[in-house]
Formats: sequence, C-alpha cells, structure tokens
Amino acid sequence: MIRDLQRIQIKIASDAPAGLSLDPFLAIFARWRKEPHPAEWVDLADYAHLARGPGIMLIGQRCSLSFDLAAPGPGILYAARKGLAGSYAERVASALRGCLELSKRLTAEPEYPKEARLRTDSLEIRFNDRLETPHLESTDAELRPAILEALSALYGAGEYGLTPQADPREFYGFAVRAKKAEPLAVLLERVIRVSESEPRA
Repeated sequence: MIRDLQRIQIKIASDAPAGLSLDPFLAIFARWRKEPHPAEWVDLADYAHLARGPGIMLIGQRCSLSFDLAAPGPGILYAARKGLAGSYAERVASALRGCLELSKRLTAEPEYPKEARLRTDSLEIRFNDRLETPHLESTDAELRPAILEALSALYGAGEYGLTPQADPREFYGFAVRAKKAEPLAVLLERVIRVSESEPRA
C-alpha cells in the first residue's frame, strides 16, 4: 500500500543531436535560480562532461528540472520531490503539469537550442522511490489505473501506448508513445483540468 506518492519523474524526449552544447541551459538555469518560484530553487549542478549523464540540473525543494542526457536519450526531465496532493491520478497529473509548465517556459527562452526540438509524443514516466513504489505487481495494480487516467486526459483515451519498464532492478515506470505530437500549450491545458495544484511557472 502506497502511503504518500511524491517522487514522480516525467521526461519529454528531444531530437537534440549528439554533441549538443549544454551551455545555454546552464545560463538559463543560473538566471532562473535567482528568481522566486514555488519550486524553491536551491542549487545548480553541471554534469555536461558526462556523455550520458544528468546534464544540467536545477534543483529545488519541491522538484528538480534538467536537460538530461541519460537513457533512453536526451530530453527535459522533471522530478517531483514533494508537495503533491489529491488522488493518485491528480498527483500524476500534477507532475505532468509541472513538467509541461517548465518545459514550455524553457523552450520559450531565447537561448534554448532550436535543434533540441521536443517530441511531445514521447514521454518516460518513472516512480523513483523504491520504498513507496517498488517494482512489483502490487504497485502496478495500485498505480496503473491512475496513470491511465492522467495520460488519457493528456492525450485522449486510446491515443497512446504504454511499454512497462521490464527490468525489475530499475524503477517502476513506463515509456509512453502517443499517436501524434501536439504543442506543449495544448497538452498543458488538458492536464490542468485533472490537476489540483496551482500554476507554478
């Protein structure tokens, strides 16, 4: 039984080419860190020297945001840490909303590399808390209906497919592939309807 679902990661895939300079993200996040925000930004980490690592990370009390280079490929990674409330579906939707809000803001920045176009039809969702959400059938039975509810609000019922993370040594989660890519603003508007959190970006 899950007691307090908080640690949810959402990653939006990107077409970023190999060797993309991450300097623009360092500049953007350094500027953001100085601004008041509900995420309560506290740190900035540069892992650009790692070929398939965490990239550039902006770390907050409530969540973190990064341009991540780790498997399955480059993309914007949002990691909720605390502050989620409501039903499981509302919490998943809140994590999706946080990711979409910050991704929309990030891609609108003048420095954002245009060649790092987001693929909004390709998401990864992971639950990175081995105590609360162990990679077990019981976790899947408890969470999958909420995941389907949130993703159906985002893409439409029957408009996406899920591929479970098969390796039990990895976090419980899914690769999500939608039938079509849509603008961040469109997806954000949809997910707000099932998210109970206030706008954060």
